Amino acid sequence: MKKNKRPLIYLILLVLSLFLITCSCETESNNLIKVDFTDELCLQEISKDAFLITHSYPWPGNSLLIRMDNSDFIWIDTPYTPEATACVLDWLYDTYGTEIKITEINTGFHIDNLGGNSELIKNNIPVYGSQLTCELLRTRSKETMSEIQKWLVPLEDKKYLDKYASFEFAEPTHIFDINNEQILNFGKETVEIYYPGPTHTYDNIVVYVASKKMLFGGCMVLSSDAEKLGFIKDGNVEEWPLSLGRVMEKYKNAEIVVPGHGNPGDISLIEHTITVINENKNN
Repeated sequence: MKKNKRPLIYLILLVLSLFLITCSCETESNNLIKVDFTDELCLQEISKDAFLITHSYPWPGNSLLIRMDNSDFIWIDTPYTPEATACVLDWLYDTYGTEIKITEINTGFHIDNLGGNSELIKNNIPVYGSQLTCELLRTRSKETMSEIQKWLVPLEDKKYLDKYASFEFAEPTHIFDINNEQILNFGKETVEIYYPGPTHTYDNIVVYVASKKMLFGGCMVLSSDAEKLGFIKDGNVEEWPLSLGRVMEKYKNAEIVVPGHGNPGDISLIEHTITVINENKNN
C-alpha cells in the first residue's frame, strides 16, 4: 500500500513559504539607510524617506529630513553646528543629486534647533522660522548660551566650551507670524507648522507631515525614557501641559512622534511629557 506523500510536501512548502516571508521582511528592514558620519553625528531612516539625524554636541539632539513626493526635502531643525550640517548636506547631494530642493524649518531659537543655519543659508536653502524665534535670538541667546556653558563645565571638554562661548547664530530667512498656522505645499503633500502656546521655550513650534502621519514635536516633547525636563529657563512650565494638550488634540492621528532628544515614539510621548512636567515642575 502506497503512503500518501502529500502531507509531507505540503509541510515542506509551508516551511519554505514561512522562510521566504521572514527573509523578505528582514531584507526590507535592512534596506533602511543608516549612516555614521562621525562619532557624534549619525543619520537613520526611521520610515520610508524619513531620516532622523542625531548630533551629540555633547547631548544627543534630533533633527529630521523628509523626502516629499515631488522629491523636495523638508529639513526640520539642524544639527548643533554648521560643520555637522555640512556633513549631512554633502550626503544629501551625493545621494540624491545637487538639483534637489531643500526647505529648512526652525522649531525654536536654541542651538539644537538652528545651530546649522549659516551653512544652509550659504547654500541658498530657505530657512523658515517665526518672528518670535528671531526676537529671542537677539534678546535671549547670549544669556541662554552662558547658562548652558555651566552645564558643560563638568564635562571638562574644551572643544564644547570654546564652541559654545564663541558661537554665532544665523536667523531664519523666511519669517512668519508664530500665531498664524503655516501650510507649505510640496506637490500633493502639505507640511503644517503649528504653535500651541508656550512650552519648553516661548517659541517652540511643531511640524506635521500628514501623508506620513509624522509629527516633529521637537524640544516640547520628551522621549519615553526622559524623567527630567532639562533646560527650562526660556520656557513656561505652567503653560507647557496645556499647550501639549492642544497638540495632542490637533494631531491625534499622528503615528510617529519625534522628540527633540531621544528615540521617536507614538502619540503617547505627549502624554508621557505631561506626566514628567507635572512631576517635576515644582523642583
